[in-house]
Amino acid sequence: MQKVLILVSIFSLVACASTIQSSSLSEAYKKYEDKDYERVLELITRAENAKATVPEMKAELTYLKARTHESLGQQQIADALYAYLAATHKESQYGYLASVKLNRKS
Repeated sequence: MQKVLILVSIFSLVACASTIQSSSLSEAYKKYEDKDYERVLELITRAENAKATVPEMKAELTYLKARTHESLGQQQIADALYAYLAATHKESQYGYLASVKLNRKS
């Protein structure tokens, strides 16, 4: 019985972290559209700090973060994030999109 309770608790925590990530990401996209870039970065940080971030979610958060830094005129930070995505998440759509961004500059 104790093992079942522990498993239920673990699954609840993971589900809660996933909900925090999803809601933070949705809100971050809304704030990005509103050009509230500082708030976007705060929401991304909140989502990144939630435990159990899967690689695709991490890639999406990193891509949005790079776009946000680019919109803030912080191109060096954006390019570093794009390079990270292109190297680390090359199999994901975000790795591909980051590669496209970097290749346009070449």
